[in-house]
Amino acid sequence: METIKTASFEYLISLSEEKPEGGYTFVLDGTRYEIEDVLEISKLAEQHGYIVIY
Repeated sequence: METIKTASFEYLISLSEEKPEGGYTFVLDGTRYEIEDVLEISKLAEQHGYIVIY
């Protein structure tokens, strides 16, 4: 049986940290991402198998 993972967009944004030089660090399921815009978070979450709730 496959596990269905859901997360709210607001929660996922709370996992990101703004970097002083610009952009964000985002960690999901132990994987660290350096992103330019928080809108990238949805796509990354979907790649990890999450259904994002807005």
